[in-house]
Amino acid sequence: MRLDKLFIGFFLLVLLVPASSFAGKNQVKAPVWDTLTPAWDAVSERLIAFAGEKKQKLLADLAFATAAAEQCDGLNLDKEKFKSAFDSLGDSEYKALAPADKAEYGPKLMNYYGIYVGLITAEALLESRLFCTYAINQQLIGKGQYWTDTDVGAGK
Repeated sequence: MRLDKLFIGFFLLVLLVPASSFAGKNQVKAPVWDTLTPAWDAVSERLIAFAGEKKQKLLADLAFATAAAEQCDGLNLDKEKFKSAFDSLGDSEYKALAPADKAEYGPKLMNYYGIYVGLITAEALLESRLFCTYAINQQLIGKGQYWTDTDVGAGK
């Protein structure tokens, strides 16, 4: 009985070593943007702690619209909707802040917005075709609320 277990163990080892060697050399790569996930998580956690989830999502949406309009042919920001969305950050919560906190609030939100634009632009540059296809599809299905009508194929 012991010999059988030893043989089976040896047989499994012989099968697994080449398989693990093959897997290591021919590993399927994760999408490029996965490398940016730790940065996204860290920034998002800080922004949520500072301004709340609703404003974090709004800034992420505005940053996506900005980066996509810059990187993808046929997407242009709707300046009125974009400005209105930014203006909504000055809500009653903001108005209730002390003057010193108000002075810090706007620049800090703009900093987070800029970080998001940078992260999204990095993703767009790493996988431009995939990124722009996704962005244009968002506009076509009505989720690109901060862009004017899509004009796919127009030059930048």
